[in-house]
Amino acid sequence: MSFVLQLRGIAKAFGAQQVLHPISFQLKQGERVCILGPSGCGKSTLLQIVAGLLRADSGEVEMDGRMVENGAQYVPPEKRPLNMVFQDYALWPHMSVRENIEYGMKRRKVDHGARKERLTQLQALLQLEGLLERLPAQLSGGQQQRVGIARALATEPRVLLMDEPLSNLDVKLRTDMRNELANLLGNLSIATLYVTHDMMEAFTLADRILVLREGRIDQLAAPQELFERPATPWVARLMGYHNRLQVRFANERTGLVMLQDKPITGQLMTPETDGKAAVIMLQAESLVIRNRTDYEETNHIMVTVRQSIYEGARWRLITETADQQALHVFNEGRIEPGSVLNVFLPPERTMIYADSPSDADD
Repeated sequence: MSFVLQLRGIAKAFGAQQVLHPISFQLKQGERVCILGPSGCGKSTLLQIVAGLLRADSGEVEMDGRMVENGAQYVPPEKRPLNMVFQDYALWPHMSVRENIEYGMKRRKVDHGARKERLTQLQALLQLEGLLERLPAQLSGGQQQRVGIARALATEPRVLLMDEPLSNLDVKLRTDMRNELANLLGNLSIATLYVTHDMMEAFTLADRILVLREGRIDQLAAPQELFERPATPWVARLMGYHNRLQVRFANERTGLVMLQDKPITGQLMTPETDGKAAVIMLQAESLVIRNRTDYEETNHIMVTVRQSIYEGARWRLITETADQQALHVFNEGRIEPGSVLNVFLPPERTMIYADSPSDADD
């Protein structure tokens, strides 16, 4: 398979702080990969290394079949087949929209006819009609964002890098623009590496999502796989599995754990260790309250309601297991504190992991 971008063992430290541990992955032609993670996890550092704005301490970067970084070998940003859209758009304030878009083409000595044709295409593609003679200060945030993308696309890069380009927009405009951007990138079929800390943004835009934590890849997968089979408890929590219960693996029964001396089956995400500690991760939305008469032996536990919180369309029930672990459950109506409930844990939504201090809640 031909890859437009390949990273092999990329690592980076700033002084004593190791920001990126050896990272390797590939990007195919037309593929959109979102780098998702909290602030300080190394997202922007990784993007800047790909762009050539930072040097890696070790590892290789290959673009479009050409080595652009490998130890002593280094190709500067302007000679890499890529372009970048920054968080603040980085438009030249003294140049018109037309001049901003044409800037890169002029530097690369693209002839006047080709520049005009490309400008016409981008104007239509990004809905910039009537804006070409305006200065950036005369544009809205959404218009500036589109100009930044147009300028990045003008030189027809093989790889498009985007560093949280929607983060400066208000909530409504951000939602509208992410949908427009997803449609645009899908139509362009250009390899895109997109940095974000917003899960919904990543789900809307990405073919695959790279979850970065403390400079390491926790998981790289399609959005559905990431949501339905998170590889670690940390990724599970990122995907909304906020209920975390301590359990123990049962002897000689793969995928079976014990909670309150009751058997629980689910999706075994890490190797079983008989009799050892484990955790199960659950989404409050997936839990089902059942009548006491529906009680079955497997995947049912009894809990006591401690608090009912109204959240508009539903009630959040904060309940407690017999061993005093908190479990959040949603219900259409309020249930009185002190009530005892029978809660069903759907096996397909019950994620089982070997317990590890490194995966504990931050």
